Amino acid sequence: MIRTRTALVTAAIAAAGILAAPGCVTEEVSRTPGRFLIPEDAPGGDTFSPEDLGARFAWRRLGEVDYDDFSIPLLSPDGRRVVVRGGAPPHWDAVLATRNATPPTPATFRILAIDDDALRVEHEIVGPWLLGRAADATGFLVEEPRPDGSRRLGRVDWETGKVAWLVDEGFVDAFGTLGPDGTLAWSRRAIDDVAFDLVVRRGDGAGTWRLPSRWERSWIDPVIAPDGRTIFMLRRGDGTVELAWSRLTDESRFRDGVSTHPISVRVDARRTQAMLAPQVGVASPSAEHARIVFLHPDLGRLVEWSPRTDLVRPYPERTINAVHLDEDRAVVSTPDGLALAVLASELGRPPAVLPLTEDPAIPRLSGRAEEPILLFRPVAGRYEVLLARFLDDEDDRKRPSAAR
Repeated sequence: MIRTRTALVTAAIAAAGILAAPGCVTEEVSRTPGRFLIPEDAPGGDTFSPEDLGARFAWRRLGEVDYDDFSIPLLSPDGRRVVVRGGAPPHWDAVLATRNATPPTPATFRILAIDDDALRVEHEIVGPWLLGRAADATGFLVEEPRPDGSRRLGRVDWETGKVAWLVDEGFVDAFGTLGPDGTLAWSRRAIDDVAFDLVVRRGDGAGTWRLPSRWERSWIDPVIAPDGRTIFMLRRGDGTVELAWSRLTDESRFRDGVSTHPISVRVDARRTQAMLAPQVGVASPSAEHARIVFLHPDLGRLVEWSPRTDLVRPYPERTINAVHLDEDRAVVSTPDGLALAVLASELGRPPAVLPLTEDPAIPRLSGRAEEPILLFRPVAGRYEVLLARFLDDEDDRKRPSAAR
């Protein structure tokens, strides 16, 4: 059962279209910038079935920006800036960092300030780079495949738009990510090698650690949890993939304490890359205990996993990506639109889900208390950018009585 704080928990809204839980709508009200559905009171008490889960959701449009029909934008941690990659999409061999990967053509990277009412371009830079997998308060990561087969990692400064090359050693350095304390983790191999090692450069100056590959299985796509103590990664083999994790408390614990969990024995490189790509920047949501969200290739759905419980919690079917509001609640995107999901706290139970809109979009946390959700809606080679929030009782009190 779903426990809620109030008895008023039914139905939903939509902006471009209308979608609501059946049997919940009693009245429709027109407002700028969209149309809202007002829910009726539910019976007394504080316990409801998943079908009774409800919310009211509103958004407003900030603007739009061209993108490459491939890359997911990266946000600054405070939610005040975003970078979007434009131009031609990268080739798959560059995305997967294969041998003899084709260097991408120069692309346009737009750094935009997210103001209260609009998007504002602060910097527009051009480089033959891939947009990286993480950002911090200083800047966002980019990766540059070189004509000689090597690859380097850089960070573009939010304020200046200048790139500083963090790793440029003549190796193939790929799949970089950042931790909350400045720790940098990435995959590295020699140009002519097949498998990637995992490398961690500690942000506290404790040195650079390496987890070597074995049996031509690559360590790829590291993710550092918000606690700064836990690292997740994938180990990709010939048709196989495992989920692994370790601690960053000291070098021996990192290197010798790796735990691996088989995920699939029938997966190719593209499907492996898709496990974490939709969650770029938010693959490990904040929580009391470290966890990771990934697309399970065999189950065909997004799931959450934590080393503490060793249990997989599924998101609603066909979920593409998700952003968490708290430990259990998430705004999720499916091909049918956005929804509010509550993950089950017990093994074997499905998540509760409430449709919110008919249009899919990529949800992210905005860093704003009043409008906590930022939406990137792909439309014909552009991202339409919107700020969204859940309506509460205060919004009801502000609504004119004639509209009730």
